[in-house]
Amino acid sequence: MKSLKYSFLVLLFVLILQVKAVRIDPDTEFIVGNETYTVQQTMYFSRIIIDDTYIVFNYTGFYVSSGNAITITLVNIIDDFYYAGDGEKVLEFYASTSSGTVTFSISGFYPGLDYIVKRSGSTIASVTANSSGYIYFENSLWSTRLFEIYQDGEGPSDVTSPEISDVNINFFDPLDTQSSYCWENISCIVTDNVAVDQVFVNITFPGNIKNNFLMSNDSSSTYYFNTSFDRYGNYTYFILATDTSENLASSSLFDFSLPPNWDINNDGVINVFDQVLVSNHYGESGSSGWIREDVDNNGEIEVFDLVLVSNNYGLDWWEG
Repeated sequence: MKSLKYSFLVLLFVLILQVKAVRIDPDTEFIVGNETYTVQQTMYFSRIIIDDTYIVFNYTGFYVSSGNAITITLVNIIDDFYYAGDGEKVLEFYASTSSGTVTFSISGFYPGLDYIVKRSGSTIASVTANSSGYIYFENSLWSTRLFEIYQDGEGPSDVTSPEISDVNINFFDPLDTQSSYCWENISCIVTDNVAVDQVFVNITFPGNIKNNFLMSNDSSSTYYFNTSFDRYGNYTYFILATDTSENLASSSLFDFSLPPNWDINNDGVINVFDQVLVSNHYGESGSSGWIREDVDNNGEIEVFDLVLVSNNYGLDWWEG
């Protein structure tokens, strides 16, 4: 019997829209508090998120409140709630506990749309998904019960792409290309009329090397990618975002530059002005990398800093 309890994203999308499935077999259990989740037959999910108080399969989240240990066995979850038709069964699961009133809060439904909840074939609730896509119902009649949820009405198809705004990058001060002493943070705001799925930043590094990076968010519409770039040169980047209906949006192209440590004044060329700046602080000390004149990041302005500038004298890094 396999038992899993983690607070992490089981599968990351390596590149946008390239999705691998998580295979879940009937002998796999997910433990969330006093809840045990399993499946009736082998099922596949593009992602599973587990926290101390909830679990999300794809976009369907279970937030269950039970005074006793409860087992929930998934029978079927529709692939895309947003394209379900009137009267279509969108979710089916068994729940088993000994007694008490259990509150089910389930997310992933179309906001504002009505749903019918049936227990062992009989309707026990008619509910409307709130603005965040949650429905709520209770049950106090126990043993093992089959719950089926049907869509009650036609839902609009989602053809609206996410909106990307407030794209920005912040830098460690002073600028540095030694990863132990620097960081950069790219951030943006992404919103959607239904739900944002994934947000990526596509970065072109010096040398025309390109890569996609999954951005994190803090349970709000702000997404960020925090890293340490250790290559000097010119960078470009843009944001890619998808929603849960696979609508795609991309931002404008942005650019920034990171000077090598020996270009003290960040003017694109290493010359006498950089030597003068180091000389002006010669003999001073501070924490490692405290000012750009501390070229080697050892906390002291000394001859080795002048040597690094001299060794690169005349370098026009901006152009190449």
